[in-house]
Amino acid sequence: MIYKLRPYSTYRKMYLFEKLHLSYVHGFFLLMRVRILLIAMLMTICATHAADNDSTKHWGFGLSFSPSKAIVMDEYQRKWQQKRNNFSVELTATRQWLPHDSSQIATDYNYPALSISLKQSWNHGVTMHRYPDHAWKFRNEANYDTKLGNSLSLYATFQRPIIRNRKWEFDYTLSIGAAYAHRIYNPETDIDNELIGAHTSIYFGAGTHVIYHMTDLWGLRFGIDYWHMSNGAMDRPNKGANFIGPTLGFVYTPYHKELVENHRRNKLNPDTIKPQFQPYLFTNIAVAVGAKTLHEDWNHSYFGTTPDDPEYYRTKFTIHTTLAAQLDIMYRYARRWASGMGIDVFYGRYAKTIEKMDGENSPYKHHPWSTGIALKHEVYFEQLICQIGIGYYLNREMGYFADIVEKPYYERVGVSYAFKKLGGLRLGFNIKAHLTKADYTELLLTMPITVKKLKTKKH
Repeated sequence: MIYKLRPYSTYRKMYLFEKLHLSYVHGFFLLMRVRILLIAMLMTICATHAADNDSTKHWGFGLSFSPSKAIVMDEYQRKWQQKRNNFSVELTATRQWLPHDSSQIATDYNYPALSISLKQSWNHGVTMHRYPDHAWKFRNEANYDTKLGNSLSLYATFQRPIIRNRKWEFDYTLSIGAAYAHRIYNPETDIDNELIGAHTSIYFGAGTHVIYHMTDLWGLRFGIDYWHMSNGAMDRPNKGANFIGPTLGFVYTPYHKELVENHRRNKLNPDTIKPQFQPYLFTNIAVAVGAKTLHEDWNHSYFGTTPDDPEYYRTKFTIHTTLAAQLDIMYRYARRWASGMGIDVFYGRYAKTIEKMDGENSPYKHHPWSTGIALKHEVYFEQLICQIGIGYYLNREMGYFADIVEKPYYERVGVSYAFKKLGGLRLGFNIKAHLTKADYTELLLTMPITVKKLKTKKH
């Protein structure tokens, strides 16, 4: 049976126009706030090392183009994903670390760069359509193809060169920021858009590139990039949009000649040998508060209700609070890295809600406390820390969905900023996930405490 949508009334059109207008306004101001925060953080780091008389030599820019394709993540998505073509244009401002900046950690990274990028993506070539399938239960087929719609992303990128000489440069990049999607899931106009359920999303990207320096000022940049945007389970639906494709563009690099020549000169000068690094053991004591919507709630509304049910095709889902704590033992064996392991404790008050959804006759247990043991890794650059954890649940009883899909592994990935004047206290955020599917987004407060300094080594 095909479910035909009722035509809009004049009042409905006015309401949707006003709602769309407000969504754009809210998205614009949100992106402006994020941009100010990212630029302020970047400029704080830059100001520590840039000399007043040559600060402009540290800055370059780039313009690139990327025809990408949406990635089909699993068999479930393969059933309704149709066309997958995307095209993006990216404008970037880059701050490059140079040999005379006297930054030891920048030297360890072979003089990296940080940048701020603005990306416009045209996603109307990405379409979705659910054809009749017994797995959809009461779900009716729409009489149109759903389009993903365009997005605007603002993000910071860490660029680390692996090989660099006068003509060629090979690097990898990691990006994080925010994205604004113009069109999202809507039961009347975009009913099959399970990829994006909120206008505001978290943006993550990774890539590898080659730069051919035609002159000391200009270069061609080509490579391959992966990028992802989703709302971190703070709204539903939240499958997330994933793209991969080639990138081609040009870069303006006024610092390239000095970078190559001074780096070669420093390698030959014994006075520039890096000072010794002293490894040490430390503990991370952290607490976190997070927010999530329930997959069970979405699944019930989308697949478990009939058209006459008030819960049918809901657009608003309750946000639940999560709490967590962790205790890690870490070994920082280089300026750039530290590794270790720890115990994670999670508390979700929503266990009772899931118990009601599973029903009285459910054989699955429901308990708000979960514990896990995890391998941890941290990557450092100045006051920025990227934290990564891969864990195994020792105990988790959160009903049917948790038992079938979430157990036994979990991941946590995030970024923090360390305040030197507060003893290294860190403030940041994590995304907790199960096999890359977001569980929730959390705000993290971490206090590292040095336990023991070990034998000095060169690095």
